[in-house]
This record gives sequence, C-alpha cells and structure tokens, in this order.
Amino acid sequence: MDTSAVSLVFFTSGLIVGSFLNVLVYRLKDAETLLGRSFCRHCEHQIRWYDNIPLLSFILLRGACRDCDKRISWQYPLLELVTGLLFMLTGQYFFSVLDSVSWLTTGWLLFTLSCLVVIGAYDLRHMEIPISMLIISAFLTYLFLGAHFLLVSEPFFGSRLWYGLLGGMVVCGFFFLLVWMSKETWMGWGDVWLGFVAGSVVGLHLILPMLTLSFGLGALVGVFAILYQQKNLKSQLPFAPFLVAGMILTIFLPEAFPWLFQYLAV
Repeated sequence: MDTSAVSLVFFTSGLIVGSFLNVLVYRLKDAETLLGRSFCRHCEHQIRWYDNIPLLSFILLRGACRDCDKRISWQYPLLELVTGLLFMLTGQYFFSVLDSVSWLTTGWLLFTLSCLVVIGAYDLRHMEIPISMLIISAFLTYLFLGAHFLLVSEPFFGSRLWYGLLGGMVVCGFFFLLVWMSKETWMGWGDVWLGFVAGSVVGLHLILPMLTLSFGLGALVGVFAILYQQKNLKSQLPFAPFLVAGMILTIFLPEAFPWLFQYLAV
C-alpha cells in the first residue's frame, strides 16, 4: 500500500472517530448514554444517517439542521477535521507496515490523541477537564510505555518509560506550584493532572518545547481576545486546549523538522 493510500485510510478513519468524539464532548457533561442515536440539540429530532456523514453532511446542509433550520455548531466539522488530520499525520510519521513496534506506537497515539481532543474541546466548552479522559490517557500512555520497554532492548534509565515518568512528574510538580501559589487563579487542579499526562507523553527531553508552545499559544490567544474585547485582564481562559495543542505540536514537529528540535530538546 503506497503512502497516499495509507494517508487516505487514516484520514477517513479520523473523520469517523472525530464524529464520535463530538458525541463524547456533548454527552459526558450530562452523563448521557453514548449508545443512542445522534439528535439535534435544538429541536431534538434524530439525525438521519445521510445527515450524519462526517464533514460532508455539514457542507451539504450548509451548517443548519434539516428539521428546524437552526445553525449547527462549528465544533462538529472542526473536531472531525482536526481528528482526521491528526490520524493522517500519525499514519504518515509513525506507521510502518513491516515494523511491529510502529503498530504499537500508532495504536497508542491514535487512542491518546482522541482523548486529548476530547479534553481540549470539553475544557473549551465547559471550563472543566473530564477526569475520565485523563484516567484513560494516563492508563494508555503507561500501558504503551511499559509494553515498549519490554519489546525494545534498552536500559531502564535510558528508556521511554523512565523519561516519561520523569517528564510527567516534572510538569505535574511545576503546575502544582502554579496552582498552589495562585490559589487556583492561574490554573486548576485538573491542569495539574493533565500536566502529568502531557509530560509522560512527550518525555523529559521535550517538556521545555511543549511548555513554551503551550504558554505561547495561550498568551497569543489571550492578547487577541483582549484586543477584540472578548475578554479582559481578569477573565479566565481554559488552559487545557493550549496544553493539548502544545503536546500535539511537540509530538509531530520533531518528525517534520528534526533539525529544529535537536536544539530545543533538553
């Protein structure tokens, strides 16, 4: 199978998964069942199967419900597109048919990235981090790191498992200090646990680029929000979306620009 076919398969799979992630973002808050049919949040009509095709249906319906003509949130197509692109990049940079370890890495990344997308979108929407997604992300990450350590011949103190543990503890400790010093005005306790996951995912050597990207993106968006009068200096922005974005960039940018990250990594 050539690279373009692999990319198409991963992208299409990501669109389908992204559609399910949208359901998670909406239904986790109200503890709704994940097994029921999708329905319009305005008129509560069940959505027909041909109106539920990822990305395509939103375009054909021109962003409005067929039954009540109310606008469909842009979250739906954006989350589907982002998930599709992340799946495609994972397949492009980490997957090799003949490499068994790459299958393990790819599977871990696809599941973990899906959890991170939900965490970022959920926090952006509800100003809250879903604990269930944090637990799943941490479990998957350490399941992968443990399996990787057993499959790859490497000393423990030079392994991904060791650097993942160190990275998780360093970022978690740093965020703990920020929360404690600010009395939860700068960030919340959910961010502390997300920091543990983030440091574990990227490893100790990449936490500095990840934090730089995360805080840089947060500051940039904050400045634009103030300039366009969407926020003031006392307003709070959810940090999880920026940390998730920083993690994702730190996962893929070293693969795309290895010459850059060899200087940025600690």
